[in-house]
Amino acid sequence: MNNNEQASTTAEKFVQITKAGNLVVLDPLTLTETFFTANEAHDRFTNPKGEELTAEEILIAVNERLRQAFEQLKAEQKFEAPTTGGDRFCQYCGKPLVEGDSFCCNCGKKIE
Repeated sequence: MNNNEQASTTAEKFVQITKAGNLVVLDPLTLTETFFTANEAHDRFTNPKGEELTAEEILIAVNERLRQAFEQLKAEQKFEAPTTGGDRFCQYCGKPLVEGDSFCCNCGKKIE
């Protein structure tokens, strides 16, 4: 999976499709929901401002808001991405371990 596919998959977690085929989008920065009404062909969606967007355009906008939310979190909390402890891997699932971990973040097993 490349970075674009991974970002799209993440953004899709912020979009729900209603039974009628409309979209409800959660803004990851403000945590507010926006309702998008689908057209008859379900290939374009209209937001409350009357703007028509494709599903792809909506996902691109959500990805941008995710990036902004992450940048804001980094600025507010001086967030640092965890680093792996060199060549340390979980003996149970094989995932890389973060330095100082007592338990594997993937499988939950205690690290010996």
